[in-house]
Amino acid sequence: MSEVRQYVHRPTGPLRRHVREILWISSDQPRTQTLLPETTLTLAFRQSGSASWRDETLPYSIVSGLQQKTRTVEHGADSSFVIVRFTEIGAPAILHESADRLYNHTAPLDSLLPRSDIDRMQNSLAETHDIRRQMLQIERFLLDRIHPHPRIPRQIEAAVEIIRRSSGRFSIGSIASYVAMSQSALERHFRAAVGTTPKQLSRLARLQHVCRLWHSGKSLTEIAFAAGYTDQPHLVRDFQLFTGTSPEKFFRRSPPQNLPTFYK
Repeated sequence: MSEVRQYVHRPTGPLRRHVREILWISSDQPRTQTLLPETTLTLAFRQSGSASWRDETLPYSIVSGLQQKTRTVEHGADSSFVIVRFTEIGAPAILHESADRLYNHTAPLDSLLPRSDIDRMQNSLAETHDIRRQMLQIERFLLDRIHPHPRIPRQIEAAVEIIRRSSGRFSIGSIASYVAMSQSALERHFRAAVGTTPKQLSRLARLQHVCRLWHSGKSLTEIAFAAGYTDQPHLVRDFQLFTGTSPEKFFRRSPPQNLPTFYK
């Protein structure tokens, strides 16, 4: 059986507003990874080995927007990666791109950032095997990229915080009212900052919460009510839209390996 090794680093200081965590992941044997849709954009830097999706080899550095469906990635032997998980509002300041332009897309990172900058960062990672030093190098790379204009309205940050802390259980109308914005204005600014609508982010946050509850050993009925669904069939329908199957079959067949540590 393949041993997957993981190291989690959480930035502090000014980067904390933009990046939730940086992960180093390594495995010595080939493996299949099931990726659930997340609530944030991610960057991935492959240091060794291979990775493919839909029978196509993925580039060494990629950026992935918010997704509609679960994806399956095949990793070759002796593979290692550094994964950057942004905060929900953190990507635009570093990528210098509206987050909604990446919705449901995965693209080479050099389609957004200069190839020379990426190469320098990849070379610096290759020069050391010390994981903590690699984390600091990634931090410096990201800090040098921060350009917070146009600024994300504080109301959008507040709306994201409500969705995140409630695991998507508040209505969009109540969120708009709380942050003193019309629903149309909330949605317009939200898309550019977060990469999707408040409603879709709420559904993604709820999906992550369902996964956390499942791993706690609760029954499906208990999970449905704890996650704010009206009943169990409602949960199952929503889960199937993301994964194509029921929760029981999904977790029995392919337990997700990318549940953010923030949600664990």
